[in-house]
Parts: sequence; C-alpha cells; structure tokens
Amino acid sequence: MVKRNQQTILEKIVIGFFRGVWWLVKLPFRGLKKSKKLSLADQQYLISKKNEIAKLSNSDNQFELRHAVMEADKLADWILKKKNYQGSTFADRLRAAEKDIPADVYNSIWQGHKIRNLIAHEDSNIPDAQLKQAINNLLSHN
Repeated sequence: MVKRNQQTILEKIVIGFFRGVWWLVKLPFRGLKKSKKLSLADQQYLISKKNEIAKLSNSDNQFELRHAVMEADKLADWILKKKNYQGSTFADRLRAAEKDIPADVYNSIWQGHKIRNLIAHEDSNIPDAQLKQAINNLLSHN
C-alpha cells in the first residue's frame, strides 16, 4: 500500500509539472481570446455614437444620410476590433467574425457595408430609403 501512495504522489507531481508547462505555453496567447463584453466606457461610447448616427439618419438631407452610413460602418468596424477580430480591413474582420454571427445578421451587415462602399468609391445616386436601410443593417445588431 505504501508503494501505491508513492506512485500517486509521483503521478501528481508529473501531472502538476505538465500543467505548469501548459500554463506557460498558453500565457502569451491569453489576450487573443475574443472578448464578449465591452467595458463601461466602451458601452457609453457606443451609445453616444448610436445617438449621433440616429440624429443624422432622421434627416432628409442626402449628405447627412450618407454621413450616417459612413459613421455606422465605422462603428460596426470599431465593435469588431473591440471584440479582437483580426484583419486589415472591415471586410477581413467581418469574415473573421462570420462563425460567431448568425447568417442573417452577417448578411445584413454585408449589405450595409456594400452601400458604404458605393458611397466611398462611386458617385452613385442612392435613394434615401436604401441609405436608411444600410444604417439599420449596420447598427441594429450591435
């Protein structure tokens, strides 16, 4: 019976050693996990930006609506960054988040981002209703 207790102690020492090694290996990667919650300051920022965008989106002025789409896109990207999705562009970060977002939400955000790209890269005449829909697509899921 003494040998069994010694073996158990030896097993505990070996297991403890490997747990310690595993902890050391994982240590540098701790900050890379996706954070699920925003800090209080981040939540306040999010609310203030949403209010600012809501004000712009209630306008019938084409310039203000376009500006609201751009700001909504920036805010959606900010959230992706805050949740540690990696990529050099909004599109890259959104693709990285795809597995964590319901398909309908993901597609909705893409549609809003496409309108943002039309505004940024083309001089398209986009109807007000489509601009407002893009804002809703980008913000309603945050």
